Amino acid sequence: MRRSILYTCGLLLLGAAVPPAVRAQDAESEVRNDINHMLAAWRNGDLESFSSAYHSETRGFNIDGGPLIRGFNKPVLQAAWDAGFRADAKVRELDVKVFGDAAVSAAILDAVLNLPGGNQITGAWRYTETRVRENGEWKIVQYHFSKLGGQGLGG
Repeated sequence: MRRSILYTCGLLLLGAAVPPAVRAQDAESEVRNDINHMLAAWRNGDLESFSSAYHSETRGFNIDGGPLIRGFNKPVLQAAWDAGFRADAKVRELDVKVFGDAAVSAAILDAVLNLPGGNQITGAWRYTETRVRENGEWKIVQYHFSKLGGQGLGG
């Protein structure tokens, strides 16, 4: 019993010995990895992995400059993929800041968008997202895309 108490106290002291900045850096690395994994999943057509990054109650503004989207609609995502929509995006200037169980990220996405029907759009978009840690996983609860230097897809 005494050994168990000493062991537990030792673990608590070790946890307390890890500075909060180190724990935040680890969480920031997790979020960075999650963002890159999510983009790779989309490029590879792994919509299940891509979808798993989103909270069911997410909301955000998409790359088309349209109205606020509420919730995550996997059938709409699948339909867009089936119709030929593809996006190959590379992240640059990724900045991640963790606040406890929330993480806010901002980046520039350089992308090539292949639209159904064969049209292609290239450009750079601002991207921001907010994630919350839920059951040990970071889930996107809010996102925003806007064309760098203009509005919507064409500007």
